[in-house]
Formats: sequence, C-alpha cells, structure tokens
Amino acid sequence: MRQLNTVAILILIIAAGSSSIQAEEAAGPFENIKTAPVAVTWQYSTDGGKTFAGTAQAGPPAGPPAGIDVNQQARPINSYVWKGTFDVADPGKIAGLWVRLAEEGPDPRASICSGDLILASGGYWKDLGFCPTLLNAEITFNGKAVKLSNSGVLVFWAPLEGEIKKGANTVEVRGHVYTYWGSKPAKALDARVVSAAAQPTKIINGPVLGDFGDGYFTLCFRTQLPAEATVEAAPDGGKAVTAASSGKIWHRIRVEVPKGTKKVAYTVTAKVGEHQTQSGPYTIELPGSEYTFIAFGNVGGNIVGVTNWTANARRILKARPAFIVNTGNLMEQGSWTFNWEPLYFAPAGELMARVPTLITPSGRDFAGMSRELYYTPAADGLSHNWSKAIGSVRFIGIDRMTDWEVGNGNAQWLEKELAAAKEKFVVVLCGIPGYASGKNSRGMERVLKPTRDVILPLLGKYKATLMLASWDPDYERCEPTPDKGVTQICTGCIGKVYGFSFSRAQNSNPFGPKNKPNWAGFVAPHCCVFEVKGDTMEMRVIGLPGNAAGDDIKSFPVNDKKTFKARE
Repeated sequence: MRQLNTVAILILIIAAGSSSIQAEEAAGPFENIKTAPVAVTWQYSTDGGKTFAGTAQAGPPAGPPAGIDVNQQARPINSYVWKGTFDVADPGKIAGLWVRLAEEGPDPRASICSGDLILASGGYWKDLGFCPTLLNAEITFNGKAVKLSNSGVLVFWAPLEGEIKKGANTVEVRGHVYTYWGSKPAKALDARVVSAAAQPTKIINGPVLGDFGDGYFTLCFRTQLPAEATVEAAPDGGKAVTAASSGKIWHRIRVEVPKGTKKVAYTVTAKVGEHQTQSGPYTIELPGSEYTFIAFGNVGGNIVGVTNWTANARRILKARPAFIVNTGNLMEQGSWTFNWEPLYFAPAGELMARVPTLITPSGRDFAGMSRELYYTPAADGLSHNWSKAIGSVRFIGIDRMTDWEVGNGNAQWLEKELAAAKEKFVVVLCGIPGYASGKNSRGMERVLKPTRDVILPLLGKYKATLMLASWDPDYERCEPTPDKGVTQICTGCIGKVYGFSFSRAQNSNPFGPKNKPNWAGFVAPHCCVFEVKGDTMEMRVIGLPGNAAGDDIKSFPVNDKKTFKARE
C-alpha cells in the first residue's frame, strides 16, 4: 500500500509542531556499551560512485542546483558514497559493529545538528528538522544489504548486522546529502566504524506486548548488541514453553501457549557470548468474554509531556485493564530511535510489558516506533490494517497513513471486514478522525477528508459501534448522522497537552460544539475506560490530574460517559 504523498506529509509537518531533541548520552551507539575504534581505509565519492578519492571532501557539500529556492525547500545535493575496508583477526571477539558519518575526534558523541550527518532510511521524513541528513541511506556490509528497520528511522550510529569475516571486510554507505532551510550545511563528510566485544546488553524499548489470543501472545523489543533472545513463558498451572529470536538487535517474537491459558508469567533473556541479561518476570492476564480495556492517545513523547506520561502510565497499569488501545501519536519525533527509551518506554515503567497493546498510527507515526515495536494482529505482524475479535467485540485497525479512496483496495478490505462482522460491538481504530474541532484540525480538511468521505460512511452503513481516533491533543466525542458515520471519539493528550480554542476551530466540525448534548470536549489529560459486559459496552472518560498525586483512576472525575448497546 502506498504511503501518503509529499503534500500530505507536509500537511502533517505543519500540524504536528516540533520540540527539542535529546542527544545521545554515550560515546558510542548506546550508554554503557564499551566500544573501540576500527582502523578503516576509506574511499569517498561525490558523484554516486562513478569516481572515488582517498580523502573526504573538505568543507560543506556543493551548494544547491540553480533554480532551487533554499528558503522554501530542502536542498538536494549530489549522491555520496563512503566505501571502507578493514581487517579482522578474530571475528569471534566482535559482538557488534556500527558505522557513523562524522569527523574523527576524541569525543564521538552525537551532537544535534552539528554538521555530522544523520542517516535516514525510508526517504523523506519530517523529523529531519534542521539537521544535515543522508536521505535514503543504503548500507551494505560484506556485499549484503543491511536493513536498518522495517520503516523509516533516523540514526547516528548504524549497526552493521551480518557475518563478520576473518581478514578483509567491506562496508559501503550511500545516499543523498540534504540540508534543510535555515540550517548549517554538513561540515563533515568523513566516516568511522566502532566495534564492541561480547558484554552484557540491555533489553531496551520493551518488552512490548502486542497481539494476543487464545493460545498465544506476542512481544517486541530491542537489544543494544545483536543477541540471542529467548522468551520463557510459564502458563498458570502448565508446563513452561520457550520462543526465540536469533542474533539480532530488533526482536519480534510470538509465544505459543496451551489453548485456554488465562494467566502467563514470562521472562526475556538476551545472551551475548557468555553474558546474559534478563527482563522480568512479568505476568499477563488474557481477557475472557467480559473485560475492561482502556483507550488513550497522544503520548507525544517529549521532554515536556514526559511528566504526565510517567504518572498516567502508572495509573493505567494499576487499573489492570485487559489490554490497551493506543490511538497514535506516540512520539514527538517518532523516527529518532535514541529518544524512544528516555521519553516513552522508561516513563511507562512496566505498563507495556504487562498489558497488551492494540495500536493504530496517527499523524506523528508515519515512521519509526509504531512501525517497529508493536506486533499487530495482521498476518505479517507489521501491517496496521487488521481485524480481530475479542469476546463480543470486533476490533478493526486502520492505517490512515496509507491511501484511502472510495472503492480502492483499502476501502474494499474494510467493507469486507464490516460486512462479515457478527459480533455485538464493532470498534474501529483510526488514528485520524473525520470530524474534529481541535487546533491540529484547523485548515486540515485534506487530512481529515479520507476518514470523513470513505471510512465513516462505511461504518454507518454496517452499523459499527464507534470509532476511536487521536490526532488532536484533546478529548472530543461527536455523533455524526447515520449517513455520515457513527460515534467518533478523539482521545488525545495522555502525555502531550497544549491549549487551543474550540470556538476558533469548531467550524471544521459540523457535529461539533454547536450540537450539544450530542457533543462533548475538553483539553486535559484523560483516558477512556470501556467495560464490556453482556449486551452493553459502557464508556467512562476519566480526567487525569496534571501532577503525580493519586494513582486510583476510580477516584478521578468522570468527564464524559456513554453506554453502547449491542448491535441489531
């Protein structure tokens, strides 16, 4: 499925805002991982590999081609290639290798927008900001392509996963150097490689529980070094089982347990050489026919919202939902891999390791974390278009970051799933709403239109129960007429909050503030608690205090509520 076109991405850029980015804390790829420089003989090309020189180009890259307005758009420069060779006497002594495009010096720490090149896989990304970047970065190690991720990410240090040979090894990095308007051009076009010996490796960015069901659960995480990862799961009253992921930094694992299992304790072990690191044990309680789930969105991981997220993640964990519905906008800069741990996972504590998550991407999730670290119910575990029954509820996930037009493949798939759904309730997860009154939605008709014109009318046609969205950092419930859709709920600002005026934006939503009591909205941290029981699904929208005091969400105010009846 095609990704959003450049115009749509630019709209997302304008709407999403920006914030400061945290630099790496360590002199190397990860904190507490000891590395050593590797002696590499480099050759450099500024014409895409047609010719090479033995020294890096001095100073910044060439200026923009004639006719490019550098005040309005990025500056495309020539295609660069870095080709290096180095010898390894004993491959068994090397547990990991990384390459970085930066000047040699005593302090190899990342410095934001210093002129060192950031590697960007996947093409054009909003998260580049003002930093000089190697777009469409391609890396080969010993002649084989190195896959940085499943989607676009931005990295300072790129891991060289693959077989390390005794004797000569080769690495090649190529791409297009871009410098964005208002920023300094890249000052360094040199390169370096570092190595790490076998040592303890942290399990980071998780473990994150994803898709689950009768007889299985899934989880994702990263390790700092390529590791042999094992999950040992002990079903309540049953025999322990194991599942593994071998020799990688990114780990996506499905664990099979006996059918009928309702409670599982699991532990994750990462092994590098003789060194082992464990995370856990954690306990999962899989839902029965009646259960509670909690929906929220707009964690918006950044240095401002992290306090809210820390307190609210702890509160949600204490409430012990059967699972979480995350409606998107996970990170302020979702493709900056080194921000994921301090601004999203560490503040969440054990929430995602103990409570499974169903997720739908929203505006900030066009690349990065939401595409890497959540195992979805789709057949490949990666797609965000999926359908899943949990008891009496059919959940349907929609990836609005792909194309949705009347009658296209996505629309046909959704109509087929809706027509086949026989459950009492149908809850659709769609990161971008069709109708919204918030600040992000002002002037964003082009972004909201596919949901409004394609998705919501199908939900109305097949009498779905409701649609959960994110996008705006607020809470808003509106009730479109049956020909226009179903109950639509925007649940944002579990972490990130900023003020706006509904009165200034309400004209973008014909079912907005002027339509009380069939409309409700406010700007404050919150979560939506759904209790599924018999022929009803009851929603309570809980206001969450903007401080760390109090953990019992049952004691917090109910700012909106609605009872959904079973479908006819």
